[in-house]
Amino acid sequence: MPSDPAWRTRVAELVRQGHKIQAIKLYREASGTDLATAKAFVEELERTLKSAVLASATSSGNDDAALRDLLRGGQKIEAIKRYRERTGAGLKEAKDAVEALAAEAGLPASRGGCAGVVVLVLCAGVCAALLSH
Repeated sequence: MPSDPAWRTRVAELVRQGHKIQAIKLYREASGTDLATAKAFVEELERTLKSAVLASATSSGNDDAALRDLLRGGQKIEAIKRYRERTGAGLKEAKDAVEALAAEAGLPASRGGCAGVVVLVLCAGVCAALLSH
């Protein structure tokens, strides 16, 4: 396996961003390995990075308090954004970490989002139709 650290950093960056296929291609090109070996390497790296992100989500003290405050206020997207800024994690990893933090703290990860609004609007429409007859 090549020892060039920039190469390894780029593979890890691709994995963090969710670009698994590109990471496998880069690994194969740089290392000269077969597809199965490259895929196994990238999948192991993916598991390792996800574990590190989730561990970070549960051990950051004051930063976690700020994220919990955002979650209490129904600001899941802002919490994810701040987590990404703090850790450099990809979107999926940050979302998973914030949701893990919410679950650990017994907080809702979101407040139902658009689905609740859609149901409410549909119910109001049905009620209005029934009342008009």
